[in-house]
Amino acid sequence: MLNKSLGAQVKYRGFRKDRRHLGAFQDGLEYWWRQPLGRAVFEAQEQRLEPFLAKTFGYHYLQMGISPHVSLTHLSPIKHSMLWSPKLISSPAESILVADAHALPLPDDSVDVVLVHHLLDFVDNPHQVLREAARVTQHKGHLIIIGFNPTGFWGGCRFIPWKKSVPWGGRFIGLKRLNDWLTLLDYRIEDIETVFLRPAINNSRWLQRTQWLESVGFLGHFGASYIVWAKKQAGCATPIRRKWQEQFISGVVPSASTKGASKGISRTLSTVQPPDSDLELRHFTSSHNTRKKAKVSV
Repeated sequence: MLNKSLGAQVKYRGFRKDRRHLGAFQDGLEYWWRQPLGRAVFEAQEQRLEPFLAKTFGYHYLQMGISPHVSLTHLSPIKHSMLWSPKLISSPAESILVADAHALPLPDDSVDVVLVHHLLDFVDNPHQVLREAARVTQHKGHLIIIGFNPTGFWGGCRFIPWKKSVPWGGRFIGLKRLNDWLTLLDYRIEDIETVFLRPAINNSRWLQRTQWLESVGFLGHFGASYIVWAKKQAGCATPIRRKWQEQFISGVVPSASTKGASKGISRTLSTVQPPDSDLELRHFTSSHNTRKKAKVSV
């Protein structure tokens, strides 16, 4: 849901001049999302996210985006929703978490759904921001990352001289690099989708005329924006035992490599019944000694 109550157009100060300060281009991004092109991209992302977020459940939802005025919290049924913001805003409509994105004041495994909306494209240390988002996500929760696709049709716009305004000055982090970062954080990518196949034309009429491109199947990987669903790989520690321990320790499930051998041993061991009393033990010992003496005499 885009907030259209912001002021007039703000002149963009440049991402390349001050790439370590989010406020250098935050106002320009807020204005871009209210333009016809930005609204069209946002609506495409909203349409793709709605079926998934409608099925999420839990207690806490956190969105980390370039602005709290660009919100997707209304798509989730989770009651407690939080919007991250680098600074205080007047008259917030939702719960606002004002903090440094590189060090969130939240405990580990405390949020059920974390949505990172284009924030990695416009911060000085995107890997650390992703690490914080992954840290606060529960081991059974969902981490959703939305960013601009560098291999899509919009990726080439970054190198056009007349396109120096937002969002073309962003980092446009590739999916391969993002996958490497998530792997280091013990996350597994569940699904990847790209949205918005139309050209980067900030004109409502031309955006309407080129809407037929969204139905072209073979262009699915060249969308302007990607959506990544990731989950934490949480597993329990399994003790490593030797093969003879797996065969004779009761209650141990044999591994796939020793399953056939352990079955045969278990059948053999099941046919031998231990003696129930001292009398049976003496009888078993005496009979064994008798057979041994008979073999020696022969």
